[in-house]
Amino acid sequence: MTHSLHREGTPGSLDKDYVVFIYPARGYNYKGCAPKVRRLVEIVYEVGPANMIATTLRKNLYSGVEPDEVLDSIEEGCRVFTVFNSREKLRELLTAFKEADEGISIVVSGLIEKVREVAAGVGLNPHTINLSLGIHGGTEGLPPLEIRQFTTMCGHAMISPHLVEDVIRRVKAGKLDTWNGSITLAKPCACGIYNPYRSMEMLEDLSSLYTVSRW
Repeated sequence: MTHSLHREGTPGSLDKDYVVFIYPARGYNYKGCAPKVRRLVEIVYEVGPANMIATTLRKNLYSGVEPDEVLDSIEEGCRVFTVFNSREKLRELLTAFKEADEGISIVVSGLIEKVREVAAGVGLNPHTINLSLGIHGGTEGLPPLEIRQFTTMCGHAMISPHLVEDVIRRVKAGKLDTWNGSITLAKPCACGIYNPYRSMEMLEDLSSLYTVSRW
């Protein structure tokens, strides 16, 4: 899914950021998919996601929603968007998905060479690959990369660059710790793929270096 492809940052940071979609497809595995999707979501919880949202509920992990509420909301056609903060968790997840063999489409976004490495190790062969070609055109109005590495973790652009700068300012001033700052940034994410664990590390790196300013 293209809205998860444009995450920016260093390779080391992006290696702690892998998006996974559980995506029933009309005409293929849509009809009667609810119990299968539910089982896959149970596996997601067992592995431990950094964030997640089900389209039947539209509440991410940092909205106070409980696992049972998410699981009970799943109905036919439900899609689930989630993100994991390590390659090891991605490997554990795909291994369990393969063993479950529910026949539901799975989409993975992340560093392409790392995703292919994990897939090959699990015994999976991706049949389709989409790549982001970066940002082109009039880029002078964009916030700097230091800010975009936060905002691009929400595929629907619900994380305001001004909110990111405000959180950085509050962390630098000692009014907010990096974890709670990351939760503040994660809450508006409507697609459930903002990764607050990665965000926390980025805040720790930037809070002593980055000078907050308007671009």
